[in-house]
Amino acid sequence: QQARDNEMGLLILADADRPPVPAITGEALGGGPIGISEFGGKVVVLNAFASWCTPCQQELPVLAAAEKQYPNVQFVGLDVQDNDEAALGFLAAEGATYPVIKDPAGDLLAQFTSNPAKGLPVTFFIDEQGRVAGRILGKVTTESLAAAISYLT
Repeated sequence: QQARDNEMGLLILADADRPPVPAITGEALGGGPIGISEFGGKVVVLNAFASWCTPCQQELPVLAAAEKQYPNVQFVGLDVQDNDEAALGFLAAEGATYPVIKDPAGDLLAQFTSNPAKGLPVTFFIDEQGRVAGRILGKVTTESLAAAISYLT
């Protein structure tokens, strides 16, 4: 069954309703190829952000802390329509060390059909089978992130 918490912007899809994750591949922030399929077999938290986005700035400390709090969960960033140097500085300032995929034109984010708002930030949850299991529209909070991770782990 589907779980929804409108206050948190959280949606978790029922097992049968989970589509395969789009083939998100590109260049990592900092160089080299990267793809979401590299993290198969783990729950993945994929956060689409940009350094110029105010709610993204507000949620980054939550994500950086959660990365350390949930060692069995893979955090990945999707840096949308951003400047590499600005993004690297933004992540470093909060101590976020997870890999980041560059999405200079927003084409990778557009592959997620479960993003009705098309805005930033948006965070997708990918289950261990490589399916999109849910999302949070808008900025994550410690509570919404914990709720989503507890559904999936």
